[in-house]
Amino acid sequence: MTAQIYPYLTFENAKEAMDYYVQNFDAEIIYHQPLSKEQAENWGLDTETLSSTTFRGVFTVAGQKLICADATMTNPQSSSMVSIMLNFGDDEEEAKQLFDKLASSDDQRVTVPFGSQTVNNKLGQVVDKYGITWLICSGELTQED
Repeated sequence: MTAQIYPYLTFENAKEAMDYYVQNFDAEIIYHQPLSKEQAENWGLDTETLSSTTFRGVFTVAGQKLICADATMTNPQSSSMVSIMLNFGDDEEEAKQLFDKLASSDDQRVTVPFGSQTVNNKLGQVVDKYGITWLICSGELTQED
C-alpha cells in the first residue's frame, strides 16, 4: 500500500495563516476554497464574511504541499508532538537562507540554532507564531537517505 502524507493544519483563520506563511516562509498559495453559505449556516458561523473563511486551502513551502482549513468546531491547539521538517538535501545555503530569514523575524522563535547536528547534517529549529515547530535542515538524515 502506498499513500502520500500531507501536513493538514487547522487554524482559527486559515486564510490569514496562509498569508503569514507567504510573508515569512516564502510560501505560495495554490488553492483557497471558502466555506459555502450552507456550511457556515450548519456550523453557526457568520455568512456575511465567507470570502475570509477557509474550507480547504493548499499552499507550498519550499516546494512541499501543506493543506489547511479553518477550525469550525473548536479552537485549535498547538502541539509539540508533530513537527514539519524541510530537508534541502545538499543545498546547505538554501536551508541556511530560509532559517536566517525566519530567525530574524519576531514572528518566529528559534529553539535550536542552525548548525551541525551530525557528521553530514546541519539543522535549525523554529516555532512559528501558530505554535508549529519547523526543522530546517540540509544533508543526510540517515545512512539510507
